Amino acid sequence: MRWSVSGITISLLLALPVPSRASGEPAIACNAPDEFVTTDVPLAEFGAAIASGGPVNILAVGSATTVGAPSTKDQKPTAIEGGTFPVQMVRSLNAAMPSVRFTLTVRGGRGMTADAMLKLLDETLKQQHYPLVLWQTGTVEAVRGLRPDGLLDVLHQGADAVSDGGGNLVLIDPQFSRFLRANTDVDAYEDVMRQAAANPGVALFQRFDLMRSWADDGSVDLERTAKEDRDKALDRLNSCLGQVLAKFVLSGADAAKK
Repeated sequence: MRWSVSGITISLLLALPVPSRASGEPAIACNAPDEFVTTDVPLAEFGAAIASGGPVNILAVGSATTVGAPSTKDQKPTAIEGGTFPVQMVRSLNAAMPSVRFTLTVRGGRGMTADAMLKLLDETLKQQHYPLVLWQTGTVEAVRGLRPDGLLDVLHQGADAVSDGGGNLVLIDPQFSRFLRANTDVDAYEDVMRQAAANPGVALFQRFDLMRSWADDGSVDLERTAKEDRDKALDRLNSCLGQVLAKFVLSGADAAKK
């Protein structure tokens, strides 16, 4: 499956250099508590790739919020203008470090489990070296009520594969949703993500709690946004997640120097 958004072609496999924000285009101001912006986990492989001057190849593996969620009618993604949060992250990295070239490859698909993503991860790591891998997962397992211990085993396997390939892994937990929290045991899957992040070279980006903080203060709240304003809110959410995630991984690169 393939579609095009603002000149960027997205499919089950996407590899592209992501440009910085266009000149004159205002950046969205995004506030986030320090606990979400920084990590003490040394992302040494990512830091070494930056120090070498690049190109710094980044792999993002995930479901709909990573690859873009197509509609049932035209198969076009709903994250229409700014791109998904990994695209926004790389855009922020390019803006922060213009002398280093960051590129992004995206693998995944809507409704994919971590087990299915693991196969894509293994396949992609055999094709190219990625000093940084983003793995967004856990939502599908929570929605379907799949066993958390099964997810943990898959995440351990993925962490080992990334490490063996000479890279660092950033796990990204489910998107905040009041409906999801009311109808599933999200905490069980959050615990699994934290356990998996105990592996060396693995950090956890707490998307769920970060989005909840924005919903609480009214910054971005998709569930309570009017339908006609949802695309704009989604672009803002992706932009803010990308900005914070960029600062997060750069703090991990800095932590590796200490």
